[in-house]
Amino acid sequence: MLKKVTLLLFSAVLIVSCSRGNAVVSEGSAMPSVSGSVYSLEKPENLSDSFSYVFGYMLASSAGVYRDGIDYNYVARGVLDYAAASPFFSSDEMTGIASEYQRKAMARMQEHFSSVSASNLQDAESFLEVNSQRPGVSTTSSGLQYEMLSKGEGDAVDPDSIVAVHYRLTLLDGTLADSSYERGVPTEIDLADMLPGIREGISMMNVGDSYRFWVPPELGYGDDPPSGIGPNSLLIFDVELLDATESEQQ
Repeated sequence: MLKKVTLLLFSAVLIVSCSRGNAVVSEGSAMPSVSGSVYSLEKPENLSDSFSYVFGYMLASSAGVYRDGIDYNYVARGVLDYAAASPFFSSDEMTGIASEYQRKAMARMQEHFSSVSASNLQDAESFLEVNSQRPGVSTTSSGLQYEMLSKGEGDAVDPDSIVAVHYRLTLLDGTLADSSYERGVPTEIDLADMLPGIREGISMMNVGDSYRFWVPPELGYGDDPPSGIGPNSLLIFDVELLDATESEQQ
């Protein structure tokens, strides 16, 4: 997950700092004139001023996870000093500063990620232990828990089928993470490509059945979840099996 973090801002900083040219300006360039308070500026009306604003806005937004701790007064000063070819630091110093800041930011992120991952795992295990005692809830040998919500009349599903389902994915805190019901269109999926817990669960169903599955982290996304889902999160799937066909790969 951490590998997916955008490094756009620091890539730009490192490229500039390693370019060996502190700024691309003509000799004798003066410090660009700036009004006493940028907040006195009105909304730009011409293309050049509008682009200048958009460039600054996009530069700041590209900081992403690194924005904590950034002093935007120094960001503005850095932009002006680049334009005036009068930086506080040499190219080598800039490279070192950017690398150190990135390293420390990544270390903080990893620490936070590990803490959240451990907490989510503990919450999942505690919940599953209690949930396994509820009437109507069964647990497979893998640790998947399930409950039949309604019984259908269709055929059983082969583990390598392509199935059409309606589903709702919620997290332990009640957050709705995904839902085909919300989109209003069933989802067609190849069971071979599904999370282990969902593949196992749907393989137990008959067409027309509706089940609820509690998917432990090790049978779900584990510590590499998609955006919006924390590491080692317990996944709660409500699945309605609408149809099943034989996979062409068989």
